[in-house]
Amino acid sequence: MFLSHFLIRAQSELGVLMKTIWGVLVLLGVVPLAAQQGPVASHAQDPAIRQAMATAPAPVNPSGVAARVNGVGITERDVAEQSLRLFPYYSIHGGRVPERYQAEIRQKAIQQLIEDELIYQASKHRGMTVPQATMQSVLRQARDRFPSRKAYEEYAKAQYGSVENFEGRLRRAVLIADYRHREIDLKAKFTDAQVREVYERNKKSFMRPESVWLQTITVSLPPNPSAEQRELVRKRMAEIEVQVKATKSYEAFGVLAEKVSEDDYRVMMGDRKWAHLVALPKEIGQAVAPLQAGQTSGIVETPEGLTILRVNERRSQKQMEFSEVRDQLRQQLEGAARTQKTELLQQNLRKGARVEVQ
Repeated sequence: MFLSHFLIRAQSELGVLMKTIWGVLVLLGVVPLAAQQGPVASHAQDPAIRQAMATAPAPVNPSGVAARVNGVGITERDVAEQSLRLFPYYSIHGGRVPERYQAEIRQKAIQQLIEDELIYQASKHRGMTVPQATMQSVLRQARDRFPSRKAYEEYAKAQYGSVENFEGRLRRAVLIADYRHREIDLKAKFTDAQVREVYERNKKSFMRPESVWLQTITVSLPPNPSAEQRELVRKRMAEIEVQVKATKSYEAFGVLAEKVSEDDYRVMMGDRKWAHLVALPKEIGQAVAPLQAGQTSGIVETPEGLTILRVNERRSQKQMEFSEVRDQLRQQLEGAARTQKTELLQQNLRKGARVEVQ
């Protein structure tokens, strides 16, 4: 995360920050395609990347303006590059976005570029800057992705006119990411006390249903089976049922499942892991409900075919403790908050902004 204001207060945050910073720069489109693969890759070494860069769609007038944000132009080249980033499979399509996707991808690319520009302008208006330690680390990572300093400079000059221009885009990207972090990530954070409050208010929602650990052996029915086909499958299943009754353990049932079962779980000894009893199909739930650990069902007809089930273990309904649900609940709360903060940020940025799409 771009905790730029934390870097001064806590040097230990720098390592965490730098692990994420590269991915954000890739998404923002300021990292060369060749550099995304690591220090051993370059546009001169990777044929797929070289082809993609060489055949990337170039507008008739790449310097033409596709949109303006408060008077600042977004060029057709920017849109073309962003389109490729939004369509990550371009390299297997001759380095181009397929025609059927072009209009949709172009619209998304322009909207993303408009949002980035609005955020950049807002960050400058707020007087935000990139801490020197952060920028040095970004530049070091960028340079390390090339086989030499010369290759780095050649790329920067070829793509952006100069090393200074390229590094300026890196700085701009850090500001955009930092602004988003402050307005979305930080404001979407929940403290332990806040998460616990939600838990306590909704405690009944954090009840783990009764669960069963199941194994199965299934013989499939053909589509729209005739009475004769159904009878043949039932006879075969009756023979298997005799063998099932002779099994006394998870392993023995599993070995039999590997030999005779026809469902996808046979390669896992018929093991379907844990399932909530209330979430099972009606016919399965009814067959499993009276079984204790180690017991097997009779023959049960399901949409998959005829099945025999083994219950390996049962768990009764249980009230989940806060410590058990805290992390997942926090993720859900913060995910929903990030979505809300993102929408709010977009709305606020557009208020009073002059946005013209050509």
